[in-house]
Amino acid sequence: MTTPKYEWQPGAAEIAKAAGIPIERVERMDQNTSPFPTNWVPGVIADAAGRLNDYPDASYRRIRAAVGHNLGIDADHVVPGAGADELILLAARAFLGIARSAAAAEPTYPLYRIATLQTGAEYVPIPIAGPDFDFPTDSVIRAARDADLVWLCVPGNPVGGRPDHEGIAAIIAATDGIVVLDAAYGEFADDRWVDSVDRHHNLLVLHTLSKAYGLGGARVGYALGHPDLIASIDRVRPPGSLSGLAVELAVAALEHPHRMRDAVKILTTRRERLRPRLEALGARVLPSQTNFLMCEIGPNAHAVEAALRREGLVVRKFDPSGPLAHYLRITVRSPDAHDRLIAALERSL
Repeated sequence: MTTPKYEWQPGAAEIAKAAGIPIERVERMDQNTSPFPTNWVPGVIADAAGRLNDYPDASYRRIRAAVGHNLGIDADHVVPGAGADELILLAARAFLGIARSAAAAEPTYPLYRIATLQTGAEYVPIPIAGPDFDFPTDSVIRAARDADLVWLCVPGNPVGGRPDHEGIAAIIAATDGIVVLDAAYGEFADDRWVDSVDRHHNLLVLHTLSKAYGLGGARVGYALGHPDLIASIDRVRPPGSLSGLAVELAVAALEHPHRMRDAVKILTTRRERLRPRLEALGARVLPSQTNFLMCEIGPNAHAVEAALRREGLVVRKFDPSGPLAHYLRITVRSPDAHDRLIAALERSL
C-alpha cells in the first residue's frame, strides 16, 4: 500500500512567480494563519539565538509549566509537540496500528485520515451532509462504540461549526477507545477543556500556537490529557522536535495571553464584518466559530479561485468530486485584504 501523504500548498514566492506579481501582493487567505506581525519576537529570542550550538531541554518542562499556569492544570497533564500536526501523528502512533480503527466525521482535516492509514489502522469516515453540514452526532456515537480512536475537530475545519458540548460528552462516553479532540480553533470559540480532561480519562485535547497565538512559523502545539495518555504520547515523541527558539517563543506567548485574546477579539469582529459583504455578492456563508468563513460559491468555485490567485489572493478550494466542490474557504485577514478580495470577487463572480 502506498503511504498517504499530506499535500502542502505552494509557497508565497511560487504563487507570486506564477501570477507575475510581487511577493508583497500575495495574501494567504488559505492557511488560517494570523495576519498580525510578530514584532515582539526579536527581543524574546535574542539571548537564545546565542545558544543554538546546544540541544534544547527535550523534556520541555518550561512549556508544560507555562501551559499549566495559563490553564490551571498540572504540568503532568501536558505534552508539547511541533504543532498540532505532530501531536496528531503521535496520537496515531500511540493508540492505533494494524487491526485497529479510527473514526471521524467528514469533511474534516485530512491529516486524521493520513495519520490513521500510516499506522495500518482502518479509517472509518462518517459523512457530514450538506448544504448546512450539521455535525452528525448520532452517527459518530454509533461509530465510536467500535472505534479504538475517534478524531473530533472542534470547532470544525474546514466547515467552521461545531457539535454542542452535550454531543461531545456523549461521543466520549460511547467509546472505550481514545477521543482526540483537535481544538486548533478553540480560542475563537472561547472553549475550555480542562474540566473535560479531568472528567474523561480517555480524552486528549490538542492545541496549537499557530492560529490564535499567531506563531504558525514556530510550529508549537500541546496536548492536554490524563497523565497516562500524556505518558503514551511521550513514549513515541521524538527527542528535540521543538527547537530552542520555538521553546522561547512558546513560553513568551503563553505567559502573555493578552496578545492572543486581543487578536481573537479583532479577528472575530473582522469576520462578522466580512460575512455580509460576501453575502451581498451572492455567496452563502456558513456559520463559523473560527478565523475563517466557508462560502458556497457555486459550480464555478474553482474558476473563481483561479481568478483570485492570479491577483495574489489565495483562498482554499476543495476536491471537485467532493461535497465541498462548490465552496471556498477564506481566512480572515486585514481590512485592506478584505477590500481587495471583495473587489476581485465582484470581477470574477
